[in-house]
Amino acid sequence: MSDLFQFPEKLANAPNVTAACAELVTHMEPFGFSVYAIGAVPHPSAPYPADFLVTNWPQRWQKAYFERQFGERDPTLRAISSLGRAFTIGDLRAGRVGFQLSPDEREVIDFAAELGLPHGLIVPIYRAQGYTGIACLVGTGPDPDPETRTRLQFLAEHTHDRLRELSASGRIAPEIRLSNREIEILTYARQGLTDAKIAEAAEISIRTVRFHFENARRKLAARSRAEAIAIAVARHLLPA
Repeated sequence: MSDLFQFPEKLANAPNVTAACAELVTHMEPFGFSVYAIGAVPHPSAPYPADFLVTNWPQRWQKAYFERQFGERDPTLRAISSLGRAFTIGDLRAGRVGFQLSPDEREVIDFAAELGLPHGLIVPIYRAQGYTGIACLVGTGPDPDPETRTRLQFLAEHTHDRLRELSASGRIAPEIRLSNREIEILTYARQGLTDAKIAEAAEISIRTVRFHFENARRKLAARSRAEAIAIAVARHLLPA
């Protein structure tokens, strides 16, 4: 257990996000977990990653999460709000989180299993001023027993707090500045308008619409339009 108690000090000495996450992976890999998503719980009206999110989920998952709108039916977010304590993927599947999964919710965790990530621990993290964070540790598993769950929760909470500290110091999410036209184009797209309709509404050509889309996508480090819109909403870059 001595290595566990040295973990907070190692995190405190980690100079950046990469080093802090490497410490986490070193300690959780022996239990069958190598993938993480740690950050702030997004608002229900915009259920996608906010400014503070650190993850090494595979790109296939991240792409599907936006394009298949997993954020709007992710059962882990629902369980956090209804349960208020740590739980496993097995708890979700068995309905031990206060509800039974809907087919849409089951699709989310089934997709993770298809990627070789069938097991995991989800830890809600509550801090001052109503802040709620989340740490998801997933992998080949198995789902942790009570002793392992306690150990992983200790690792998750300390890593979350260190990453949040780094985020506050500006070393995770740089400021993003969209132009007024890029904001306008994304706002129209969020309303469901096609390129042609956006061009008509903005009084520009379809080619110019696509030019602004591409600029916004690059600035937001998004892989698709849907992801660009979701990130812009999560970062409060679009009008409510």
